Amino acid sequence: MSDWDDYRYFQAVIKGGGLSAAARDLGVSQPTVGRRIVAMEERLGQPLLERDGKYVRPTAYGLLLAKRITPLVETAFRLEKELESFGQRDYPPVRLTATGGLATYWLPQVVALLQVREPDLRVLLKPGNQLEDIHRGEADIAFRISGSKDAELVEKQIFALKNGLWASKKYLETYGVPSSQTDLSLHKIVTFNEAYMSMPSMEGFASRAVSKNIVFRSDNVPVQAQAIQAGIGIGILPSYIATTLGLCRIKWQIPIPETEISMVCHPEVLKNPHVNFLWHKFLQEGTSLMASLQT
Repeated sequence: MSDWDDYRYFQAVIKGGGLSAAARDLGVSQPTVGRRIVAMEERLGQPLLERDGKYVRPTAYGLLLAKRITPLVETAFRLEKELESFGQRDYPPVRLTATGGLATYWLPQVVALLQVREPDLRVLLKPGNQLEDIHRGEADIAFRISGSKDAELVEKQIFALKNGLWASKKYLETYGVPSSQTDLSLHKIVTFNEAYMSMPSMEGFASRAVSKNIVFRSDNVPVQAQAIQAGIGIGILPSYIATTLGLCRIKWQIPIPETEISMVCHPEVLKNPHVNFLWHKFLQEGTSLMASLQT
């Protein structure tokens, strides 16, 4: 046993007023408490207790020692309990919201990486495309397409998604591989609803000749990806999603713009230590993971 443990025994005697009370408090036998106190007295070279039958009272030296060690023993006790509960702390989850693609194919992998070193990490993930959830206090951190420029929020661009033109092997075997914009006008198209067709990455689908062939629309990128994988048509997808699904990239002479992604948070929420911790971890681990997924 350590010297610090001896001090805990001595404090229990002072607090309980006797060896028996200390033994009950510590869950040990009375002789054990007595031996520990004697060992302390021998080590310190001073009597700590005056014994009168079954009762004890501290000596002047014992009173001074008790006064000095009480805050130290209490601090050591709190530290011991904190270490015992490490990995079992009940932190509230940090609420995240992200576009469908990021919520499905990126965020779970980032959280899994972080939990290896932070087993207490908890998140609540809500897929979605709107920033109102940050303003209403329904989410702590949002991952969105860059460009909101909301002065009331903190926005940090974290990476740019590389996009490509993709189709399933089944579709290409059935309908052939387009090699030009003219060819594309002869193919079935999977894409967004009208509200999102102004995005730079959708420029290739803007012409009337191509847009008339849109057969499947969804504002959810994973749903688009599943439709393309099922062979419904050709679509523009982030490369990290398409490669995960084993889709075939169509060589295209027109560059498809990247999609810049930002992380957004309210400045007051960012003061929360758990939110702030995740914010910086996403900047580091999340950015690194996306770079590897897009390699």
